[in-house]
Amino acid sequence: MNITVVGGMNLDLLGFPGGVLLPRDSNPGSIQMRPGGVGRNIAARLIALGAKVSLITALGNDDQARMLAGFCRESGIDLSHALETALPSPCYLCIHDEKGDMAVAISDMQAVDQLTPAKMEQRMDFINQGDGCVLDANLSPETLLYIARHAKVPLFLDPVSCVKAQRVREILPYLAVIKPNRLEAAALTGENQVEKAAAALRALGARHVFISMGADGVYYSGPDGMGICPAIPLPAIPLTGAGDALMAGVTLALLEGKSTKDAAAAGCRASHDALLAAL
Repeated sequence: MNITVVGGMNLDLLGFPGGVLLPRDSNPGSIQMRPGGVGRNIAARLIALGAKVSLITALGNDDQARMLAGFCRESGIDLSHALETALPSPCYLCIHDEKGDMAVAISDMQAVDQLTPAKMEQRMDFINQGDGCVLDANLSPETLLYIARHAKVPLFLDPVSCVKAQRVREILPYLAVIKPNRLEAAALTGENQVEKAAAALRALGARHVFISMGADGVYYSGPDGMGICPAIPLPAIPLTGAGDALMAGVTLALLEGKSTKDAAAAGCRASHDALLAAL
């Protein structure tokens, strides 16, 4: 399966408190540095699941960019169609709470703004030679719309955050899949219940909807049914990257012709396995 991912790659700086997280205070704990970005994370998990993946992203012009490119080479992610820029490499700073959940995060993805419609025009033939394309909402609304209008392969989208989710409204009718979390789904639809939010997203044009619910699993809705796929139990570990792995599992399963329900199960399995592998 040949899949193109278009979106962000950045350096992750992750902070973990040694006890209960105290807001507005200096918390003793640990800090990790590793490759990240929604697009890159999805690409890495697709590779782990057996797909052949090209990542179209924006690289900075610094040591961090060279480090990130090295990580991609090691994991088998093709960067031959990535864009080199003169901007600093994107960076993501995340503080977790004592349960491993994200408490607050800041992302600097300015370089990704260089992936303009004009730059994507040069890459659409390559995208359309594959089996599917995964997008993340780090891309500008104009770029997302350009890709949506010119893609001849199924499109899968991760909204990234509540703020960036607003960028995807116009392309919902073009999407084979949208995978928001509960907060992103509510931000897009105004509905706090996952059932109503999924129905609203499908009414706006998305063919399949998968709403990630953390430890509660994933709510799925598609032409062949809807329901909840429970999460596979895990020990108390950091949950960073779970949604990206879920997206990878869902994407590959649907491209292989599986049902919406089976795709949700494949996504939950991929998420579980990715979190355990990160220990």
